[in-house]
Amino acid sequence: IQDLPFAVNVVTSEFIDDFNALEFGETIAYTSNVIGYETISTGYSVRGFEADVQLRNGFRRIGLIDKVSVDRAEVIKGPAASIYGITLPGGIVNIITKKPKAKPEYRLGFTAGSDNLIRAQASATGPAGTSGKLFYRVDVAGEKRDYDMPFKSKEQTTGAVQLLWKISDSTSLHFEVERLVRDETGNASVPFVIATGVADPYRNPTSSGPRTANRYVRLATELIGFNVQGPFNYSKRWVNTVTTTLEHRINSNMSFRSSANWYDREMQRQEVAGRDQYKPNTGRISGANNALFNNTSTGWVPRYRPYGEGGGGWQNDLLINFDTGPVKHKLLVTFDYQRMEETPAQFLAATAQLPSDVATFGLNVNNPNYTYVTYDENPAVYSTVQQDEKNSVDVYGLFLSERAFLMNGRLTVMAGGRFDYVDHHAISFRPSASNTERQEDSNTYQVGASFNLTPRLTAYANMSTSFVPQFGTGRNSDGTLFDVPPETGEGWEVGLKASLFESKLNLTTAYFDIVREGIIRPVTDPSSGQIYDTVSGKEGSKGVEVDFNWVLSREFQFFGAYGWTDTSVIDHREARHLIGGSTRRTPEHTAGLGLKYDFKSGALKGLYFTAGYKYNSESLINPSNGRNLTASASNPVLNKRLPNGLLINPDMPEGAAMTTGAYRVDDGREAIYNDAFQTVDAGVGYRWKTSKRYNHRVQFNVTNLLDEVYTFGSAGQGQNTGYSFTYDLRF
Repeated sequence: IQDLPFAVNVVTSEFIDDFNALEFGETIAYTSNVIGYETISTGYSVRGFEADVQLRNGFRRIGLIDKVSVDRAEVIKGPAASIYGITLPGGIVNIITKKPKAKPEYRLGFTAGSDNLIRAQASATGPAGTSGKLFYRVDVAGEKRDYDMPFKSKEQTTGAVQLLWKISDSTSLHFEVERLVRDETGNASVPFVIATGVADPYRNPTSSGPRTANRYVRLATELIGFNVQGPFNYSKRWVNTVTTTLEHRINSNMSFRSSANWYDREMQRQEVAGRDQYKPNTGRISGANNALFNNTSTGWVPRYRPYGEGGGGWQNDLLINFDTGPVKHKLLVTFDYQRMEETPAQFLAATAQLPSDVATFGLNVNNPNYTYVTYDENPAVYSTVQQDEKNSVDVYGLFLSERAFLMNGRLTVMAGGRFDYVDHHAISFRPSASNTERQEDSNTYQVGASFNLTPRLTAYANMSTSFVPQFGTGRNSDGTLFDVPPETGEGWEVGLKASLFESKLNLTTAYFDIVREGIIRPVTDPSSGQIYDTVSGKEGSKGVEVDFNWVLSREFQFFGAYGWTDTSVIDHREARHLIGGSTRRTPEHTAGLGLKYDFKSGALKGLYFTAGYKYNSESLINPSNGRNLTASASNPVLNKRLPNGLLINPDMPEGAAMTTGAYRVDDGREAIYNDAFQTVDAGVGYRWKTSKRYNHRVQFNVTNLLDEVYTFGSAGQGQNTGYSFTYDLRF
């Protein structure tokens, strides 16, 4: 890591255990510019760009992890992360799993805590048989918990089996199969407050007064602790994964690795669409698909959304070490294949499946009636098929990367390039049938260098690009289809890496500048409620980050991170009011500081303490593509400046009355943020041995010690003070 010309952060399994980090967001909370989203979601962002895909041992993984089998989490930042193939330009998280061991080792763990938390896990590893060549590992875990929000809960079970065959001293074959099932209920966000009858600045007034519109004015923080979805909302997910890896050292200078992966993932989601508008004067929550000048919420419908995903890949790496005079080289040649499949669908029920008072007036927060006919109860009533697709993407990639070590190893120069050939196949069954195929290719590169200013201080710099092909086809507002362009990214960074005080203090600091283009976004037409797609244009992110780990003594470890991220929408042709604003769910400032004090000797030997502090500045929640204004001779649209200073129509004079066309303007959501928040965690534990073989550990953790009330991500509700007690046995 010290010599790589790009930033890599590592979160160890020891940290995950010490802080009892059961959620993905808790795992990465002390890494700069990496933000976890809603409490029971594994979505996240790196350097201001969102992602819902991780890697698992270098292969694509769409969320769903469990700490029982995690050895470490590596965060590879910037477009340089494309060494792993398809990667968003901010970077990616790669989960590295634990591997079989040569010596027998067993582990049992139990956790109980607040919100009815209960968890059990077990692991076993060691030789399989007496040959000395075959080794195994088994990891299983089960977890169940509730949340502060009513009706919100999760259940998760995990099982993984591994076999490692050391065929010879230079050859090994590894096989792994894993299944993870996660069921969630009642997941919901805090709604926005909407004001009706607001004077419309983009329309001429009538003789009786100004024309009015609806406007989002703030987040309904008074509803923190209220569930807008209710007990019938659920998300059921499972994933199966199989991976096989062959490693062979050809000679002292050459090695080969071939790894194949297959995964199958399914999600089934039941919810009510559009419960995101709260009117304090009526105490009702209404839907977003309507003009909503009254208390009506006819835009609401129950919906069922199954979403299957799958695919796999094959990676072949040839690593060659050689010298040319005094210059040492490492050449990596990779051929990889990746297949991604998705089967998104969406089935809508009629508004009549809701209680009549809810369908007419909205959900009463003082006396909520959550009942409605679910898909499980009667699939026949979900007769409106809004989406039914089967899409696939096949990517064939060739990657060449050269690292040269000059000046007796003080200077490392890196140059690499990828060629990707992509075959798309998109099938849409409803609402209109289509079957399209297309091909595209892309060349991406990475160049960089690191220089040892001193034996303990390294300066580095890099430039790189990224490429992300998109699933399926886009749908225009008139229902016609269009080919979705790939997302591309380009960025550069400079930084310093230090390993000081006999490697007790390790620090990385960097400045980065990244641009992302070709982003497709779903847009809802306010007048019709129809969803169509738009390519939003360009987003940028630049910032500074610092990560450090300081072992002050054998007993005392201090670590943390600070990130400043300045993000902006550079271009958005369909929603000009968003230009200049930040990307969603990205705090400008983040910080995390943690410590561990571990008594290594004396009467208190085995006792340890942990503490952590996390801070997020305010973050934009979910800016919309605005509201649609249709111009006519009798009701023109005035070409005024939007809140960001841009004209609605840059091709017309300011103040002009536009009598034809449709225009998008702001609706208030582009200015509504999660408030800044800070949380404090603490823990205490004790370790001891019995019979020279059994290692015991008891641990007590408290999260959000100061009981901070906050929202984050897409206005997800943060957890109040929570506690957990853990007992762990290794032998």
